[in-house]
Amino acid sequence: MTWPYRIYFNHTSSEKDQRRILLDRYGLYAQLSILIPIVLYNLYRLAIWVYSERQRSKVDYSAVPSSPTLKKRRNSKRATWGRKGRSLAWWLGGDVGRGWGERGHWIVAGLWGVWLGFLCVHRTGDDYFHITKRFGIVAASQLPAHYALSMKSLYSPLSILFGSSHEQLNTWHRISGRVIWTLFFCHASWYLNAFIQIGNLSEKLTTPIIIFGVISFQLINLLIITSSKAVRRWSYRVFFITHLFVAITIIPLLFFHAAPLRIYIIEAIALFLIDIGIRKFTTFTAFATVRSVPDTSLLEVTIPVTTSKIPQFQYAPGQHVYLSIPPSSVPTSAKYNRHLHEFLYNPFTIASATDTPSPQITLTLRTLDGPTTSALSSLSHLSKARPPLNIEGPYGTSRKFPNLAEKFDRILLVAGGVGATFILPIYRAAKEAMENEGRTNSNVRMIWVMRDAAESSWALSPIKPTTTQDDDEEPKIENSDDADIELYITSPQTSHPTTTLTSNLTSTSTHESNSIEMHTLETPSLPKPITPKKYSRPDLRAIIDETFTQGLEERVAILVCGPPGMAKELRLYVGKWVQRGRYVWWHDEGFGW
Repeated sequence: MTWPYRIYFNHTSSEKDQRRILLDRYGLYAQLSILIPIVLYNLYRLAIWVYSERQRSKVDYSAVPSSPTLKKRRNSKRATWGRKGRSLAWWLGGDVGRGWGERGHWIVAGLWGVWLGFLCVHRTGDDYFHITKRFGIVAASQLPAHYALSMKSLYSPLSILFGSSHEQLNTWHRISGRVIWTLFFCHASWYLNAFIQIGNLSEKLTTPIIIFGVISFQLINLLIITSSKAVRRWSYRVFFITHLFVAITIIPLLFFHAAPLRIYIIEAIALFLIDIGIRKFTTFTAFATVRSVPDTSLLEVTIPVTTSKIPQFQYAPGQHVYLSIPPSSVPTSAKYNRHLHEFLYNPFTIASATDTPSPQITLTLRTLDGPTTSALSSLSHLSKARPPLNIEGPYGTSRKFPNLAEKFDRILLVAGGVGATFILPIYRAAKEAMENEGRTNSNVRMIWVMRDAAESSWALSPIKPTTTQDDDEEPKIENSDDADIELYITSPQTSHPTTTLTSNLTSTSTHESNSIEMHTLETPSLPKPITPKKYSRPDLRAIIDETFTQGLEERVAILVCGPPGMAKELRLYVGKWVQRGRYVWWHDEGFGW
């Protein structure tokens, strides 16, 4: 098969006009194509809602697991197709490879890329410059949707249409970016090839519109490189600043590169400015209190909010805010230039939001080597300091969660380290909701894994026994639900002034490799721990198996927030139960981007 495209210049005026019409038409087709997934997804949501309502209207009873009625229901065609559908959905949610993303994302990205590729080649004939220009205009037509996918505002049009959070749409923003880069790569490389074939490359590279195009493409290459996981881990601020710089800079460059692209550029910059405007309008400044959690690398930031704003922070547990430190609040002891903070907004989970005794939210975070946490660490050493901090939000996937207590029979929550700032509020809310519905809250279980027992002190502060309390009497706990939290300490037991000021420490242990040590403080004059601690790594397989063997027909929700390795291991064990047909709702609020 010979190469179908030819480089020629003897186009008539009518041929050029027809080519221009086709270029604009297919650019519009490509832009309007975003309506296809919107319509399909909302039809899917409608079908699910109709099906759920029909099932709810049917009168049924709770049959025992061994009853003939339940066995017949399990073996029905509807149940069989339901199990197959859940297994397929679970498979699509699995990773292609380590760090390569989910299978479902790759499939959708591939289908979207094929569709846009078809729009690039359809009715281009043998005109080399036609398909080259088509690559460019189809890529540019995706920029408004690409910018819309990056909008953090709760009023983002795509967030409303898809019923999704910014965090969920951000995955598709990254996928869209890779597809757009591929199309721009084809556009740029095919044009450069034509200039080389013709022999006027050096001449063309001095033309302003070509210079604008080349610079734009190189900036996009820089953006792609700095968006890689390796760069983000090395320096997130390099990624963020580069991303923001490129997103703003390519707008005027592409605007003057080609006139037909301007409508898409104007739409993209309009969405960008609207998002910035809404976020600036909803950002507030508050005088915060920053303190360090003893014997840990954790900080607790308490931020007062107005009475009118506190309901937003209490709307859903597990939300987060973006925190920025104004340059004037950066202490002189900070090791980074204070003006760097002009460009930094770091996300932190809201550990608690309360309206008594006064409306305030609390953030618990781990100090790392970055400019924001290191500056906050410096502020924590200033006992009387109440630095003004800029707060934007709240945001979070938890705003879109189903009603866990209503939709599921059993809930398992697993946290690793500071991942408890996300998990713990959800645990407490689920417990309360279970009680309000008259159901046993023992169906809600929380596992918290940490390096050091002191890391739980910010959330599980023990209550000192009163002078009138009998030594054998159980200490009263302000939040009794927290007593059921299972703590696993992965490092050997250490001695801290705030946790082991007693010589009467009793322990029970074995000499096997998988031994678990249970430690309790016996001194009656000191605070008693409200939860038992296990000094070992949790047996995640056993925890999952125990969760699913409680009831064959139970719907189970599992949420995890912690290191990727822990989430991956949990998903592996849960997947085996999904393959058996169990109904599982899974959410991984993973660390990182």
